[in-house]
Amino acid sequence: MKCQVNKSDLSNKSAPETDTTTGEETDNLQKIHVFNMQKLKNSEMRPAKVEQNLRELALNIKRKEELIKELVRTGKDAQSVSRQCCSKISKLEQEIEQVKRELAETQKQLQELDSKDLRDIPEKVMLQKECLKKMEAANLNVQ
Repeated sequence: MKCQVNKSDLSNKSAPETDTTTGEETDNLQKIHVFNMQKLKNSEMRPAKVEQNLRELALNIKRKEELIKELVRTGKDAQSVSRQCCSKISKLEQEIEQVKRELAETQKQLQELDSKDLRDIPEKVMLQKECLKKMEAANLNVQ
């Protein structure tokens, strides 16, 4: 047995259903379209953001490299100044020791002059003055 279907009945019944489905599909398509447009906008913005971040990172790297170079340069300068200061300090310490020896020797000579009984008093006074001048100069150098 075959069922016969009236074609006019089918077309009339499916038309209202198609209209409601089409309206929902249109809404869904619009939502999908808006969503896809947002994704497209985001995907277009993402490379620009990445490029901006890369530029900033490159700039930061360059600045840090320059800072490192400057630190190395100032470190070397500081080492050089430190060596110069150490050398100068050593020389000054040697000079101080030399002046102390000269001062001790002059004091010893002065004591010897005081202990000797020189008959020539003007010569003794002159030698004492020389020794005192040497001692004063040595004291000034030590200070």
